[in-house]
Amino acid sequence: MRSTNVLALALAPALACGASLSTGCDGGAPADNADDIRPRSSPIEFVGLTLERPITTEADFLAIVDPILGSAAREGRGHREMELQRGLFVTVLPDDRTPEQAVVTLEMQPSQPADAMRRTILEVPISYEYGAVYIEAVRAALERTQEVGAGMEPYHLEYHVLSVNGGDLVIQTEYTPEAGAVVRLRTSAPRTSLVPGQINHAAFSGQPVESVGGTVWFELGRDEFSFFSNRAYGATSSAAQNFSDFQLLPHDWLRLTVTPRLEDDVVDVGFEVITVDGRRVPFARAPASLLGGEQFQQNVFRMVDNMNAQERETPGSSTPFEVPFYYDDPEGGGTVSVIANGRDGVFRIAYAVESPTHRLEDVSFVPYQGVVEIPDTMPPRRTSCEEMGSIDALQGRFHLRFDASSTVRRSPNLTTPLRGPVWGDIYRASDVTIGGPREGAEAVAQFHFDEVDLTGGASAEEFVVDGPFAAGVEYQILGFMDVDGNATEGDAGPDDYDPVFIPIGGYPMDCADQHVVVEFALLLPPGR
Repeated sequence: MRSTNVLALALAPALACGASLSTGCDGGAPADNADDIRPRSSPIEFVGLTLERPITTEADFLAIVDPILGSAAREGRGHREMELQRGLFVTVLPDDRTPEQAVVTLEMQPSQPADAMRRTILEVPISYEYGAVYIEAVRAALERTQEVGAGMEPYHLEYHVLSVNGGDLVIQTEYTPEAGAVVRLRTSAPRTSLVPGQINHAAFSGQPVESVGGTVWFELGRDEFSFFSNRAYGATSSAAQNFSDFQLLPHDWLRLTVTPRLEDDVVDVGFEVITVDGRRVPFARAPASLLGGEQFQQNVFRMVDNMNAQERETPGSSTPFEVPFYYDDPEGGGTVSVIANGRDGVFRIAYAVESPTHRLEDVSFVPYQGVVEIPDTMPPRRTSCEEMGSIDALQGRFHLRFDASSTVRRSPNLTTPLRGPVWGDIYRASDVTIGGPREGAEAVAQFHFDEVDLTGGASAEEFVVDGPFAAGVEYQILGFMDVDGNATEGDAGPDDYDPVFIPIGGYPMDCADQHVVVEFALLLPPGR
């Protein structure tokens, strides 16, 4: 049986302190001790976004990426407040500290309020050297795509920079026969600490790093895997005929060379990109041992034989498997992971190849720039009966005041004043989930108030619902404001964009007169 297999060139940052910030290292080269494998222990956070733009030609790609990573950026013609999408602007400026890199800044214009200041949400250094490698690889892939046409296999290429001070930027070019090609930018703010006293401060230290990579697909059968893996990792009589400038068709711009070093019990595995003008650009290289290669082979064949036997007995019954083979030379050439996997009777191979990481000069720290006003005092969640002017009782009634969340008040879908009849039901909280009342649950009470005015803030008037309601029980209040005035008795329900309550947090009944503020959380989304 033939099957589609995968060659994945995933050139992610190296798993070293300065590159893999999630490990909690403090930058620099990894130390040779067991402490380095301990997981990060301090809490962190970051906020990101991803956007994409379709492309059909090399010119489309270069118009976006060359002024970020390429010759246009090097020559001082980088983007200047280019609007990637409404309210998202990218600027690329030469770095005055070194002629080898530029600084990429992404600014965001908040939607509300209309006069809000732009915020810098990303600022990272990039090198022209690694940017050129990425651009040449994509140009070669796009040219091959035009040649092959409808028969082209999918691929994915990316440039990645990670800065402890400025954030995380990934520029991806992806092609699938179904969707065509797109350029995608994935960004995140710097990893910041959640340790008290360190909020909105960088969680890590160390130099920023960059890398280039991606994924390409091609067909390979089981017998082909047997032959090629023997030729790649085995000590065969044809050692002199190991892969040399091997084309990974249909991606003939990507070449594989395997050089035996049998006296050392290893082979060197290297990848190069052939540019559109015929130049060779090294991507990654790492040694692999013959013993490791043989064990990888045996693991794969055991799992493939198991899968095939299960499929012969009952088609579709096989269990998924994965067999990785990892080898690296982090300083000298990079990392390679050969990953065999099977699912639903299909056998696949992936090469995950990691280039050596390139260290950069970092930028200044980019903090979160929003402002959250925290009141000096917060009202307690539960107020004593005496404090609310009531008394403890075995049952009571609700005194309701209404308000609207900032989400409701600022929504562009709110086109009428916050004024109108309010209809609602009161349930035991145990009978309500986030999706509404449980099946078969009945309301303890219902209410309808003809006129509630929230245009100036929370309602000044209190509205009484007698119940009675048992003390010691938590209740949930559901309902809506009929801002368009079309609800009728016996058939009252919210329309699209009517303000509604949502069941988050209940209301305890403790007093003879229980005073609560009920907030309209959002406008009812269409079709809900």
